[in-house]
Amino acid sequence: MIIISLLLLASLLPHMTFTAQVNVGIVNGRVAKPHSRPYMVSLQMNKQHICGGFLIHDQFVLTAAHCREKNMILTAVIGAHNLKNENEGSVRIGVKSYHKHPGYRPGRPSTLNDIMLLRCCWLGKPTD
Repeated sequence: MIIISLLLLASLLPHMTFTAQVNVGIVNGRVAKPHSRPYMVSLQMNKQHICGGFLIHDQFVLTAAHCREKNMILTAVIGAHNLKNENEGSVRIGVKSYHKHPGYRPGRPSTLNDIMLLRCCWLGKPTD
C-alpha cells in the first residue's frame, strides 16, 4: 500500500511543481515617497512594463540582458511613481543601442553575465 501511495505521489509531482504562479511581485515591500527614486527606470514595449533598470548616466540605463529578446524595441520611462498614471511628469525615452554582456547566453538556467547597458536618446516631452 505504501508503494502505491508513493507512486501516485510521484506521478503528481510534475503537475504540482509547474502549476504554481511564478510572478509573485514585491513581497513585504513599502510604498516609496513619490519621486524619491529619480534614477529608477521602467523598460517598456508598447507602453507595457517589461523590466526595471536604473540610470547610471543621463544617457545610459543598466538592466538585465534577459529583458530584451531578439529585436524588441524598448523605451525607457523615467520619473514615474505610478506606472498606471502617465500624466505625472514622467519622461519616455527611446533606446538608441543595446549592449549585452558578451558572455551572456540566453536560455541557460544560470544568470551568469545577465547584464545589459542601454544607450538612450531623448524622445521629447513628458509622456501624455
